[in-house]
Amino acid sequence: MNIMFDLKCESSSGEEEETEAGEPTLTAQISRCANVTSADLDELEHNRNESSTVKQTVWAVNCFKAWLREKQLTIDFKTVEKSELNTVLREYYGSIRTSKGELYGISSYVGLRAGLNRFMNDPPINRAWNLMQDAEFRSANNVFKGVVKQIRRSGRDITTHYPPISPEDQHLLKHSPALDPGNPKGLLNKVWYDIQLHFGLRGKEGNRHLQPDSLALNRDQNGFKYFTMTLNEDKNLQEKDKKNRRAMYEEPGNPLCPVASLEKYLSKIPADAKALYLQPKRTYVITDEMWYTSFPLGVNYLSQMLPKICKEAGMRTTYTNHSLRLTAIQRLTESREIVAVCLQRYV
Repeated sequence: MNIMFDLKCESSSGEEEETEAGEPTLTAQISRCANVTSADLDELEHNRNESSTVKQTVWAVNCFKAWLREKQLTIDFKTVEKSELNTVLREYYGSIRTSKGELYGISSYVGLRAGLNRFMNDPPINRAWNLMQDAEFRSANNVFKGVVKQIRRSGRDITTHYPPISPEDQHLLKHSPALDPGNPKGLLNKVWYDIQLHFGLRGKEGNRHLQPDSLALNRDQNGFKYFTMTLNEDKNLQEKDKKNRRAMYEEPGNPLCPVASLEKYLSKIPADAKALYLQPKRTYVITDEMWYTSFPLGVNYLSQMLPKICKEAGMRTTYTNHSLRLTAIQRLTESREIVAVCLQRYV
């Protein structure tokens, strides 16, 4: 049986169309083909990767080029044959070392090959090769696998975790001037710290993308206020029910109540703010209605928030944002909202 499809791409032509009520109406002429230039397409293709992926690719290519210079080798990436590149990669995988002359950790070593593979396939090289799977690179990849085993035997495959914030240091931070909600900078720091501690957001980009309406105020059956995250930023929590487990509850009678701090912060930012974390005004009076400008904090500033807070608080240990995320994960497993969900499922 032969089946034929008549495929047509049509645009609205201004002809009369019937509505559900049977009355004819004129539709405006709207093209379904946007005017996109070659430069626009190149930009879209270039921006398909996350900024962290782009940075890893640049790092991997720089490492390879530095190695080539040291070996006094020259490669034209656009014309090199697979057999020639395989020979070079075979030696590269076997001999590349860190700036200290040591073996890379496994994640970094894997990143070197993955970044180089992206470079070979992205514009302007566009070779459409797979450095990990193409048969022509088998011997180079065998060396790569051998080095991975060598790294494991050396013990360098052990992941170094950032330490969580100790309970003692959490207490010091919470009661330090750096998190004082009575002034613009302290309130900003406290709101950021509270949100990170309760929701465990990942990545500086994730924090930068938060908006004032990314958090919703609710009340439980007992009348207590709590905030939930409306933006499911965490890639590790894909199921809808999991994101609902995270909440930031009020602490009645506590002058450092996280819900009260966030409510105060939201009342002190411009009504048309496009980002949650904003720059404090250079000059202010406590009685001012607005404490913050409409300018958002940059991703680099947000990535150093906890180290800055630790320094302002006079902490002996300078923790990183990663440490606070790990602290949030530990806290989450003990939080009352998770216990409530578990009881509802098993009772």
